[in-house]
Amino acid sequence: MRTLGEVRAALAAGLGFPGDLAGMEAELAATLERVDYTDLSEVSEIIAAYRGHVLTRCDPGFEEALAEGIALVQSLKEERGR
Repeated sequence: MRTLGEVRAALAAGLGFPGDLAGMEAELAATLERVDYTDLSEVSEIIAAYRGHVLTRCDPGFEEALAEGIALVQSLKEERGR
């Protein structure tokens, strides 16, 4: 994924996190309203961030790492409750 179109397509296919496509579009619109068209570095940062979301969700170890983190938080909460 190197282009905005490719990132949009991946998010539209559900490869990001819930709400990512709408979030990216809103951030892009707000940024384009605010910045000078000769300096699109913020736009490229937004695209890179959402590209990262897609890559994270597609990482084979993501679900396992997420489950491990949730289990850790639950155990810490249980310890605090004692």
